[in-house]
Amino acid sequence: MNTSTTFLTIVILLISKICCGPITEDYQYAIPRQAVITTTIPTTTTKPPTVIPPITTTIITPIPTTTTNSITTTITTPIPTTTTTTTTPKPTTTTTTTTTTTTTTTTTLAPEVDREWEDLILAGPTAVNYLGLFMVLASRKSQTLTAPTGFTPKYLSVSQPLPAMLTRISADMQAAFKGASDDLIRTRSNMDQIPEHINAGLLLIHTAPSELLKTLLPYTLKNVKRAANEGAAVTKPTLERFVTVEAILKELVTLINSTLPVQGETADLLTEAKAYANDILTQWALLVKLFKKFSQRADITETRITNSFIRPNEAANNLTTESQRRAHLDKLIPAAIAIDQSSYLLDIMARTYDEISNEHMANQINSNKPYLALGTESARALSQRQLWQNTIAQSVKVARLAQVRQNDFAATSPDRETRYSAYSKDTLPLGKDPSSLEKDPSSLELE
Repeated sequence: MNTSTTFLTIVILLISKICCGPITEDYQYAIPRQAVITTTIPTTTTKPPTVIPPITTTIITPIPTTTTNSITTTITTPIPTTTTTTTTPKPTTTTTTTTTTTTTTTTTLAPEVDREWEDLILAGPTAVNYLGLFMVLASRKSQTLTAPTGFTPKYLSVSQPLPAMLTRISADMQAAFKGASDDLIRTRSNMDQIPEHINAGLLLIHTAPSELLKTLLPYTLKNVKRAANEGAAVTKPTLERFVTVEAILKELVTLINSTLPVQGETADLLTEAKAYANDILTQWALLVKLFKKFSQRADITETRITNSFIRPNEAANNLTTESQRRAHLDKLIPAAIAIDQSSYLLDIMARTYDEISNEHMANQINSNKPYLALGTESARALSQRQLWQNTIAQSVKVARLAQVRQNDFAATSPDRETRYSAYSKDTLPLGKDPSSLEKDPSSLELE
C-alpha cells in the first residue's frame, strides 16, 4: 500500500517538473522536447483489484504561449465548392423581312341606302354620245397615231387610222352591251327565285310535320343555293367584257397622247381627240364600276344565303317541338329579310340597266357609224348639236327612271317586314295550308 502511494507521488512530481518548468536535475536519460510522452495505465490486471482511496490532487498546468520547437499539426478542412455554370448564348443574327400588303377594302352599302348605282347608270348613254361626237371629229381627217417608245399596243394597231380604231371600239362596246343584256336576264331570273325558295323553307319549318320537313327542306336549300350561285357566276363574264373595253380605251388615250402633229398641221384635231378620248374613258370607268357593283351585290347575296340561311337550316331536322321551331324562325327571319332585300335590289338594278341599254345604248351605238363619213363642216356641226342635245335629254330621263326604281324598292321594305314577321306568329303566312304540302310534296321538288 505504502509502496503504491510512493510510486504515484513520484510520477505526479515527475510530470509536474516536465510540464511546468525547465528541468535542472540530472537524469540518466534525456527527454527530447519534441517527444510525446504517453502514459498507459493498464485497466486489466491478473492481480485482484486494489482499492485505492480517493486522492484529491489539484494540478495547475500552465499553457505555454511560445514554443520554439513544437509539433505543427495541419488540419485541412475541405471547403464546399459551389460550381456555377454560366451559359453564354451565342450571338444570334435575326433577319427581319418586312412584307407590305396592300389591302383594298370594298364597302358595299346596305340595300336600303345604296343609291350609288343611280349615278353610275348615267354613264352608259353618255359614253355612247361621246363616242358619236368623237366620230364626228374623226371624219375631218384620217389621222394616224404613233405609239410611245417601248410601248406595244395589245388591242389596237398603229397601222390603222383613227376612224378604223373608233369603228373597232364601237363594235367592242356593242358586244359588251349585248352580252350584258343576255347575262343580266339570267341574273334577274335567279334573283327572282331566291325569295320564293326562302319563303318555302320558312313555311316548311313553320308548318310541316317532322318527317315532311326532313324530306323537303334539303331540296329547298339546294334550290336557293343553286339560284344564288348561278346568279353570282353569270355576272363575272359581263364584268370582264367591260374591263376589256376599258383597257382598249386606255390604249387609245396612250396613242393619242404620244402622237405629235406633223409640220404645218394644226394641233386642234389632236387636242379635241385627247379630250374626247379621256371623256369616254372616264364614263366607261363608271360603267365598269356599275358592273362591279352588280357582281358584288350578287356575291353578297350568295354569301349571306350560305352563312345565314343554309348552314343554320342544316340542323332544322332536329327541331322536334313547337318552341324550338319558333326560336329557330326568330333567328332566320332577319337574315331572310336581308337576303330578300339584296336579291330584289340586284333585280331592280339589272332590269333598269337593261331598259336603258336597249333604248339609249345598244341600238344608238349602231346609229353612230355614219358620223365617220360626214363630208362637210355644216353636217358635222348639226350632228354635234344633236348629240349634245341627246346627251342632256337622255341623262335627265335615265336619272328619273333610276330614282323611281330606287323609290319603288324602298317602298317594299315595310311590306317585306310584315310578310316575314308572320312566320314567327301563330297565323299561317300567305294563306298557305300545311295540308297542301303533305298532299303535294312534289311542288317543292328540286328544280
